[in-house]
Formats: sequence, C-alpha cells, structure tokens
Amino acid sequence: MKTLKITFVMLMTALFLVLPSCSKDDVNVTLTPSEEVVNAFQQKYPDVKNVKWEILVGAYEAEFIYSGTYSENGQHIVLDKVEAQAYITQGGKWVRSEFDVTKDYQDSSSLVVPRAVRETIAAKGKKVDDVKLFDWSDRNDYFYVEFDEPDSELLINFDGTLY
Repeated sequence: MKTLKITFVMLMTALFLVLPSCSKDDVNVTLTPSEEVVNAFQQKYPDVKNVKWEILVGAYEAEFIYSGTYSENGQHIVLDKVEAQAYITQGGKWVRSEFDVTKDYQDSSSLVVPRAVRETIAAKGKKVDDVKLFDWSDRNDYFYVEFDEPDSELLINFDGTLY
C-alpha cells in the first residue's frame, strides 16, 4: 500500500511538471514570415509598424491597428485606430484585408459606414454584433455584418444592396 501511495505521488508530481510545458504559449512565439510576405504587407501598409503574424493553411495573417484612408471603389473612408487583419499568400500575394468598424457603426455620427449600408442593416431590425469592411484584391469590397443570432449575417455593397 505504501508503494502504491509513493507511486501515485511521483506520477502526480511528474504530471504537474510535464503538462505545463506542453501548453502552447502564443505570447512568446515569434513568427517571421518570408521576405516576400513582409514586402507584400509593407507595400500595402507602409506606415504600419506593430504587426503580429500567424500562419494559416496556405497564407499568413497579419494583425495590426490601422489608421489611414481606405480609397477604393470611389470611396474615401478615414479609418482611425481600427483593428485589422491582412491575409497574404506564402508566395507574397496580398489577398484581402478586414477592418473592424463596429465602433464606427455604433457611433451614428461616424461616416465610416455609409448611410445606405446603415439603412440596410437597420431594416433587418436585429441587434448587430460585428461590422467589418472587407477589402479584396480580386473581387468587389463589401461590409460584412454579423447579427446577435446564430447563422445570421449579411454582405452589403457600399450602395446598400446585398452582395
């Protein structure tokens, strides 16, 4: 019986020492993408300095805070300190970016989310969780709206029509 207790205590001690070393500590992991990936990001966002990189299947995700002007599709939208992600292939091709404009949507005086988009969202009569501006390299850009209901989302063009 004494041997069983000693064995149990030793096993538990070993588990407490070994298991914490198995956990993934993202805070201390530094990922450095290839030069092509970094160059593609810097070409698209030359003024962004603090970037956190993650590797996905076939691409890299850059997380950063963005302040600047979105100028595409005839739009000129000033973004101020919004959370953003950019997706770049391993070969260094920028695919898309996402800008979290939820706070701007909640501020009715903000011009970031166009009136036509706001009206389309309001017509749904649902509580909004997230609003993001998607900027694509190879297709039309749009606003992505996620509502506070399961599987309830919309893709809205800048003119307020559904994507």
